[in-house]
Amino acid sequence: MKKLFPVLCLLLPVLATGQQLQYGRQVNIDRPVHEDLYIAGGTVTINAPVHGDLVVAGGKVFINDSVTSDILVAGGEIVYNGYAGDDIRCAGGQLRISQPIAGDLVITGGTVHVERAAVIGGSLLASGGELSMEGTVKGYARSGSGSLKMNGIINGALDARGGEVSINGRVGGPSTLSARQINIGPSAAFEEEVRYWSSGKTDFRQSVKQGQAVYDESLEMDDPNWMFLGFASFLALLWYLAVAFLFILLIQYLFSTTVQRAGAAISSNVPKLMGYGFLFLVLTPIAVAIAIASLVGLPLGLLLLILYILVLMLATALSAVVIANWLNSRYEKHWGMWRLVWVALGIFVILKLLSLIPFVGWLVMLLVVCLVFGAILSRIRWGRRYEVGGMK
Repeated sequence: MKKLFPVLCLLLPVLATGQQLQYGRQVNIDRPVHEDLYIAGGTVTINAPVHGDLVVAGGKVFINDSVTSDILVAGGEIVYNGYAGDDIRCAGGQLRISQPIAGDLVITGGTVHVERAAVIGGSLLASGGELSMEGTVKGYARSGSGSLKMNGIINGALDARGGEVSINGRVGGPSTLSARQINIGPSAAFEEEVRYWSSGKTDFRQSVKQGQAVYDESLEMDDPNWMFLGFASFLALLWYLAVAFLFILLIQYLFSTTVQRAGAAISSNVPKLMGYGFLFLVLTPIAVAIAIASLVGLPLGLLLLILYILVLMLATALSAVVIANWLNSRYEKHWGMWRLVWVALGIFVILKLLSLIPFVGWLVMLLVVCLVFGAILSRIRWGRRYEVGGMK
């Protein structure tokens, strides 16, 4: 995740209507924010209430005050010490949740710890290498992890799968457990029946209060990590789409005029635009190599290399935004910014699926990227009055 932060920092503006955007190596929020807040930084600390959505990407993220709406966070280390008025979705290396959440908690990470003071008003969807749950979940809970330790309270159903599952808390609804090793502690209590599979012997003691514990071979996992990986991949997909949405939003907001003009340009002289884009893809690395080879041009060469890599990383998102603007121009839809962003996200998904097709998909993607890059180059104002190709 840390590799995303310089990219975000290059893209983030300072202010937008109805939302606040901030970035930097260290970002501290010490005054109340009465709008949606978007942040990218090395270390992010929230010490004041946020009356809106909060979207954060950072190396270390500390949320120490309340957020009235949704929270979307990615970081190497995430510590949540404030009240959340809606859902939380977060991904990181180390995560700690220690305060109440009004909505759902969707969380994935290497190490995840939900402390006893954390009361989740909705449901819990969690995955991680090591998952510890000591708080209270008022809805259902579903987890896929290498190791799960559940010492808290789950009012609804529990579906826990992974390498090792340890239960020493209370589950109010039916339970489904599947792991190589299942450990039942002395304080465990299952209010309804339990279906389970384990490769070893599991002693439920007197923990099942109503119904019984039923061994179910259909829950067997050939690989102890497959369910964890599948569930984690699902959460990772959601997070990937969320990050893609953020990039698309920033591109559309920051470069709205350029992408609008590029979209309009696609309708004319497609082969010529593809040629521009192809020359950009081929000649830029050559120019970078020549610049780096000379001591005088070394700084410029490194800068060009970074920009070139950045453009390639954002090629699919950039293409999706330009195509969305082309559709808007071609069919005279008069879409607003948010409609354009959602359409671009749909196009982004289609392009990603297309890129999975060997050879044909790769060729189509190359042509699309060349076309989009060429359209952008043709509409950038290189001088005071003239653009590429001599067009005014």
